[in-house]
Amino acid sequence: MQVKRVDSTDENVSKYVFDFGNAVAEAVLYKYPTYEDRTVICCSTQSGCPVGCRFCGAGDSFVRNLTADEIVAQVQYLFADRKIDPSKVKKCQIMFMSMGEPLLNFKNLAEAIRRLHTLYPTFALLISTSAPSVDYVQVNELSKEIPTVGLQFSLHESRDEARNKLIPCKKKLTIEEISVAGEEWYKAT
Repeated sequence: MQVKRVDSTDENVSKYVFDFGNAVAEAVLYKYPTYEDRTVICCSTQSGCPVGCRFCGAGDSFVRNLTADEIVAQVQYLFADRKIDPSKVKKCQIMFMSMGEPLLNFKNLAEAIRRLHTLYPTFALLISTSAPSVDYVQVNELSKEIPTVGLQFSLHESRDEARNKLIPCKKKLTIEEISVAGEEWYKAT
């Protein structure tokens, strides 16, 4: 695994590019105002993305799903690279949202979440999704199993017609269906 880091000029954000040999992924690390006060990590679940959102560079090409090991490795690498002691971080959010649609790699995502929860039991593990048409019962069950799991829907538009132009994937939930899935997740958890 080869990794390249690019730091922002204010040193509050670091972007990482992971080369896993036959796939590339991105992760981003934020501090607010220090890593000990609040750390946010955005990590990839796929190399590229099959959804094809018009505003996202990753949507133009899909290489493959990342393994659970590759998803967990991103988080562990960021902590090690910045010499962050996770036990001293007061608030941490690990967000699955950098490259790829997390719910289209649910098997590996769920395994990664279980491992990350074992390593960091108090950290929020947030699934950010563009709402593909998948079995949300699995997400609800994982959220009941691991209470730090959260679910975020990225609508990008307030009307289905406009949303369809931005997110051309045909197998996705409508805004009304997202509302129902969110309510069911809330009731289940």
